[in-house]
Parts: sequence; structure tokens; C-alpha cells
Amino acid sequence: MMKQWFRRGLLLPAAAICVVSVQIGAAQAALVDYSFNGTVSNISGALLSPTMNLTSSVSGAFQFDNATAGTSGPHVGNYPGAVTGLIVQIGGYTASYTVGSNTITLFDNVGFGDRWRLATDVTGGVLPSGYSAARFDLQLDHDTGGAFTGTNLQNPPSLASLTGTRWRLTFSDLTGNEVNVRGAINQLTAVPLPAAVLLFGAGLISLVGLGAGGLRNLRGAKA
Repeated sequence: MMKQWFRRGLLLPAAAICVVSVQIGAAQAALVDYSFNGTVSNISGALLSPTMNLTSSVSGAFQFDNATAGTSGPHVGNYPGAVTGLIVQIGGYTASYTVGSNTITLFDNVGFGDRWRLATDVTGGVLPSGYSAARFDLQLDHDTGGAFTGTNLQNPPSLASLTGTRWRLTFSDLTGNEVNVRGAINQLTAVPLPAAVLLFGAGLISLVGLGAGGLRNLRGAKA
């Protein structure tokens, strides 16, 4: 599963996103993977660096279980615990899924239209300013509705059906102060899950860590 790869410390370079999924049993049939790319529109001063700034590229992947139980009302559906994996790279900084609070929420024809929202706790390295990644939020909006029907847990709508997209990575320090970097996504791609097959995106020959030498380097770095 995706989160098992995350725990091994594999990093996804911004130029090449890999969604790694192995279907090994019927219980995993409900897992859904997406990859995405985007841009940065705003960044707090405490996060600015040569490797994370307004010109940084954004790439990532997420996985959720579309059989997760939740509450589905006429206009709002909420599915805590649906997210099973996530990784996002902004310039030179990588944050990944961690066990904690997460949910997928669907808003159908409310005051601001339709919204498909994913939010999850994440973890990442500590920056020189003392901040580290704590929470990732992705919102896919259609301001007049019609992006999807109903509030049952379902796949995110296509970008072509949306009027806006927003992502935000929130950082916190040891005293509880929070800052963030945020932007929009311009590509969202569903990744199929054939049994026992590792699926790779374009350009993965440059992916760091998948070769035996890369794994040795990563293990050495952790020692």
C-alpha cells in the first residue's frame, strides 16, 4: 500500500510523481489513487527559502478508501478516516501522510456551490525557522454546483468540471504557531490499480530511492 512506501522514506521528485499501489487482496479493492501537480500562489515569510518559494513546482499523490463509512446528508457528506496515504513535494520540501486526523468531505449545492475536500495530518522535516509540516488540505470547487451529485463518498470531480482549486500545507512550531504555503492544482490524474503491478508516471527513471543503491543510501541516511 502507498503508506507502506511512505514509511520507508521514499521521496517523489517534483518532476516525476509515482503512485505506488499493489493490490494483494479483495479487501484493497476500494482503494483509489490520484496524482496531482500545481503551483504556489502564497507563502509565509517564515517558510521562504531558495528551495521553497513562489516559483516552486508542486506535485504529489493521495490515496483513499471509497468504501469508508461516514455520514451522508442532503448537502454534506463527511467521511473521517478515508485518507490512507498522501505525499506532496513543494520545491525541495516533502511532506507525507501520518496516522492522525483525516477526512474527506463533500458539499453539494450549499451556499458556495459544490466542494470536494480532502484534509489530513502530515509530517515533514523541521525547517531552520523551527516549523514543520502538520496538515494538508485540498479543495476542489464549483461555485454554482453541478460538479457531482449527492454526498456519498465518491471520486474527486475532473478539473474540467471545476471553477476553482485550492491546496494548503500548514506548518507549526513547538509553541503552536502556524504558517502556511498555498496555491492551486492544474493537473489531477486517476491512477488505476491492476493487481500486483507498480504503476509509474512519466519520467520515473529519475525517481530517487527505488533502485537498490538508492535504498541503501536512504537506509544509511537514517542510521
